[in-house]
Amino acid sequence: MRIMFFIGTVELLLSVIAFLYYRYHLPFGRSAAFSLAYLLLTLNSLFSRPISPFLPHFLVKISAWLDGLWLAFGYYTLIFALIHFIIWLCTKFFSVQLPTAKIACTFLACTLLFVAWGSYRAFNPVVRTEKILTEKLPPNNSYRIVLVSDIHLGRILGRSYAENLTHSINQLNPDIVLLAGDLLDEKIAYILEENSLAPLEHIQAPKGIFMAFGNHDYLDTPALWQSMVEKQNITVLRDQSIVIDKKIKITGLNDFSRNRSLESLLQLSSDNEKYYSILIDHQPRKMMAASRAGYDLYVAGHTHTGQLFPNRHITKRMYPLDFGRSEWGQLTAITSGGYGFWGPPVRTEAAPELVLIELVGK
Repeated sequence: MRIMFFIGTVELLLSVIAFLYYRYHLPFGRSAAFSLAYLLLTLNSLFSRPISPFLPHFLVKISAWLDGLWLAFGYYTLIFALIHFIIWLCTKFFSVQLPTAKIACTFLACTLLFVAWGSYRAFNPVVRTEKILTEKLPPNNSYRIVLVSDIHLGRILGRSYAENLTHSINQLNPDIVLLAGDLLDEKIAYILEENSLAPLEHIQAPKGIFMAFGNHDYLDTPALWQSMVEKQNITVLRDQSIVIDKKIKITGLNDFSRNRSLESLLQLSSDNEKYYSILIDHQPRKMMAASRAGYDLYVAGHTHTGQLFPNRHITKRMYPLDFGRSEWGQLTAITSGGYGFWGPPVRTEAAPELVLIELVGK
C-alpha cells in the first residue's frame, strides 16, 4: 500500500509540473482541449490501480499502458523542463531573449520520440552470451545456462509475453534455466486472469529450471505464488540448494528485502568445493561474500540498469555490479539488465535481455 501511495504521489507531482510547463510555454497548452486531455490522463494514472479490480481485463491493460507511458512522459518532461530552466538562467547573464515556445516544442517532440523509441525497445530483447571456463568440470564437459530476470508478469505483461519468452529461451537450447527473481509484478489476480504462467511449463531445459525470489515475488501471498510457479515445473529455491549431475550445485537466496544477513549464504556454502557452485541472488549486493564463501558463479538482476536514461548513473553507485560481468577472485558475477520492465513500458537504458552462459570444463 505504501509503495502504491508513493507511486501515485510521484505521478501526481510529475503531471502537475509537466502541465504547468506546457501551459506556460506553449500556446496550445492553454486550450480547453489540452487541459481536458491532460486531466483525463492524470486521473487515469492516479486511479488506474485502485479501479483495476472493477474493470474488464482489456480495459485494465489499456489503463495500465496509458499509466506507464504517462509516467515516462512526465519523467522526461521534468528533465527537459530542468534543462530549459538552466538555459534560461544562463541567458540571464547575457541578456539574451530565448525563443521559449520553440524550445518547449522541441523538448516536447524529443520527449515523445524518446518514449516511443523506449517503448519499442522494451519489447525487443537481445541475447548476451558469456563463456566461462572452469576446472571444476571435466574437459569438454559443458552446460548451456540461460539466465533471465525481472520478467514482471502483471497488468501489462501477460500470457502472450510469457509465450514469446518461452519461445526465445527454447531457441537457445539450454540445459539449465535460472530465473533471478521478480517473475511477478504486483498482484496474482492479474496472472490468474490470463493464466500467464502456463506458457512457462513448456520451457525445455533437461536439467531443470530454478528460481530465486525477488522483492516483487513477495508482494502478494508468497506461499501461493510459490505453489503456482512450482506447478510449471520450476524449482523455487528460497535459502536452499540443489545438486545436478553430481557436478553443479545451484543455491537460491531469499531476497535482500527479506533477509539482509549473510547467514544463509554462508551456511549453504559448506560443500562448495565439491561442485561448480552457482548462487542466484536477486539483488546484486553479495558478490564479495559469495567469493569468500567459495561460490563460482553469482547471478543476479533487479537493477534494470536504471531502465530510463539517465538512471544508470544511479544504479552504478547503488550496486557493486549493476550490469554485465565482473570477476571477484575465483567468482564470476553476472548481473542481467532484466527481460521485462517495472512501471513504464519503456526502456531507454540497456535493452531487455536473455543471458546465455556457456559453461565449459577445461
